[in-house]
Amino acid sequence: MTYVMSDIHGAKDRYDAMLKEISFSENDTLYILGDVVDRGKFGIEILQDIMTRENVVFIKGNHEKMMLDVYANRLT
Repeated sequence: MTYVMSDIHGAKDRYDAMLKEISFSENDTLYILGDVVDRGKFGIEILQDIMTRENVVFIKGNHEKMMLDVYANRLT
């Protein structure tokens, strides 16, 4: 099965609940259409989870771009 999520914004409890609700397995594919970080506390933890899953395709959203821009500006 193919699933799509977006605008998770650090809400790991809701992210985990949705994966459980759909019985997400290695036979499925999940597309995440950005905005995992910002607002909620657990954006980094969600990104780490995404990186462990070969069947999740992450497309960077504007909130990830903003985060990367801030990080890049701190390095210069």
